[in-house]
Amino acid sequence: MVMKVATWMLSLNRTVRAFIFSILALTAPYYLSGMGISPVYIALVIMVSGISSTAFVYGFSRLAMGERRKLMILSLLFSASLFLLFVYHGIALYIIAIVLGGIPLSGRDFTHNQAIEQFSISVNENERRSKNFAFSLYNFGSYASAAIASASIFFFYDSNIQVFYEVCFLLSLVQFVSYGLLSIPMDTRKTKTERRQKLKNMDVPILSALFSIDSLGGGLVVTSMIALWFKLVYSVTLSQIGFIFVIVNIVTAISIVLSSVISNRMGLVKTMVYTHLISNVFLVLIPLVHSFAIGQIFLYLRQTTSQMDVPARDSFTNTLIPQDQRIQSNARFVMVRNFFQIPGPAIGGAILEFYPPLLFIVAGGSKILYDIMFFGRYHKTGL
Repeated sequence: MVMKVATWMLSLNRTVRAFIFSILALTAPYYLSGMGISPVYIALVIMVSGISSTAFVYGFSRLAMGERRKLMILSLLFSASLFLLFVYHGIALYIIAIVLGGIPLSGRDFTHNQAIEQFSISVNENERRSKNFAFSLYNFGSYASAAIASASIFFFYDSNIQVFYEVCFLLSLVQFVSYGLLSIPMDTRKTKTERRQKLKNMDVPILSALFSIDSLGGGLVVTSMIALWFKLVYSVTLSQIGFIFVIVNIVTAISIVLSSVISNRMGLVKTMVYTHLISNVFLVLIPLVHSFAIGQIFLYLRQTTSQMDVPARDSFTNTLIPQDQRIQSNARFVMVRNFFQIPGPAIGGAILEFYPPLLFIVAGGSKILYDIMFFGRYHKTGL
């Protein structure tokens, strides 16, 4: 299946960001605890990162400028924040850097870059099978690079963490150069009236409400919170957590490749719901048996289907929503998902202090509720 060069380049950018976000998410609990910061305050720092990244998505979605220029500014701020991280050490500058770049410490790519990239892919690859495959590739690269990031931590765990940040800074420059070479479809300056009109679609608020339920549960089990849970419950080292997430991300990357195959046969909605339901059952099972080995097994089983819904969801929303409304709706979905993940780490931190197993039970329960409600609303769309 032949895809346009721009689609490959956009997937490369997502891959670079995913590597960096994975490094930051996995090292955050260890980097901050090394400064003597308690789990509750570490969770608060993660929450602050969610607030800043949400503000970035909202702010850049409202700017009346070309989408390519937005991407260039975003990548420049991203590189500047990573430069601060590897040059300076200290909690104050750490938070400043995270806020400056709008970087989420969740390990998830909740950025305005994603909204523009998804729109561009949906325009470049407008045939259904090509679009499904393109979004699988787009998401596969992110999890493959996350696996490489986890492996890097596993093999080089005894290195100074700021060395990892230096590598991340150098990689961020690849994204900046790539955006400079790209052209974005419909890359025009929008008036305020046009930007308001883009939000007038009945499915946008419905999907936003559904995604908020999923994200509320997802915020409890972002990468950094899972790492923190294993650290507290089983005293897992940074090397061990790196190894765990090598397997997690390899399994996830393989499942992402299979997503487009399943979507082409079952349809997008069934792929999203069925695979997500299975993953959330395994999520609930992770803490039920107090065993490090069994907990890992259920985590890996969860990952076999956990992210299969992501490329299907990207293809679904970028098919259901009219083309001229996709950038704003994509930005709205990213913002909603990010915003409702914000309280997750703070709530999760309190749960970890009170009763750690409840973290996965609450997260899985809310995500199962989302699956049922989504299927009830959209199973008759024919997608």
